[in-house]
Amino acid sequence: MKKIFILFSILICANSVIQAQQSKDSVMARLTSLRDDYVGKIKAMGYTPRLALPPIVLDNPRSFGNYDDSLNVVHTCYWPTLEPEGKAVFDNFAKQMGHGMNGEKFFQLAVYQWIFIHELSHWWQACQNYKSDPYETEKGANRIATAYWNDRDLKFYQFMLSVFQGVVDHVPSPVPAGFAKEKYLDDNYQKLPGGNAYTWYQSIMIVEVSKEKPFETFKQAIALAGKPVK
Repeated sequence: MKKIFILFSILICANSVIQAQQSKDSVMARLTSLRDDYVGKIKAMGYTPRLALPPIVLDNPRSFGNYDDSLNVVHTCYWPTLEPEGKAVFDNFAKQMGHGMNGEKFFQLAVYQWIFIHELSHWWQACQNYKSDPYETEKGANRIATAYWNDRDLKFYQFMLSVFQGVVDHVPSPVPAGFAKEKYLDDNYQKLPGGNAYTWYQSIMIVEVSKEKPFETFKQAIALAGKPVK
């Protein structure tokens, strides 16, 4: 946890911690700007996305973010209307970090930055007609999100990676003995979002991606729709 404290202090100095209690208009402006930056970078690489820009809906999905490929919509959360059990997830993370962190600040970092880009990466996978099993699809979106944040904001990426490493180190694996983690997620995918098991899965994927050689750039991740570099 000491490493998280250090990285959080760096994050404050880098002005990455967001002001509390944002209005819906300011949240939508922030997310729209991030979405447009993400898509703008893709277009600058010479791609023309097959799908339109996905609208953003603040409706508190159980996994704190969801790309609905049937409607081409990104669903995300809004702190003032989030259920108490949802807020408790971020409050608990914040208590472990200390150093001025609170649940809403961590929510804004995790949901409006990391998870939102992860869901936009599912949009890009849909643009590329990428099809795979749930585990590989999720890991691919994490690979794209990792590459995006590593290129755009290294301090934020290192901070979130420390959070995910903390989950892997301290949360028991939900995978029963004798099962491969990939197969278990594929078989239980619809049951997991929003719980500790799903948080563990997302965390282990991101930690594994961080150790891949070669480490993908955002340009490579976009070209491969999240598949690993061979």
